[in-house]
Amino acid sequence: MFRPLLTVALSLLPLSSVAQTLPCAGREAVLTHLIDRLHMQRLTTGQTARGARVEVFAAQTGEWVIILHLPGERSCLLAEGDAFEATQGLQPARGNPA
Repeated sequence: MFRPLLTVALSLLPLSSVAQTLPCAGREAVLTHLIDRLHMQRLTTGQTARGARVEVFAAQTGEWVIILHLPGERSCLLAEGDAFEATQGLQPARGNPA
């Protein structure tokens, strides 16, 4: 599984002062690892009120990660897992997804 590799890779690099408890690295290093090494694709992205971006990546294997891209070219791992399933468009907040 990729999770230990991603966590170790990010934790070896200096941490951002904004996210001291999260594994962080330079944005390009994170994207290279996710896209080129783990063969993930970006599924969605969103802007936060404070100028950061949240992105969800997933692989055909069902493994997924949520990355927070901070202003200043730092990216931090927020969550990771497996058994990812894509839905059709936006889904209601309650009930069963389509």
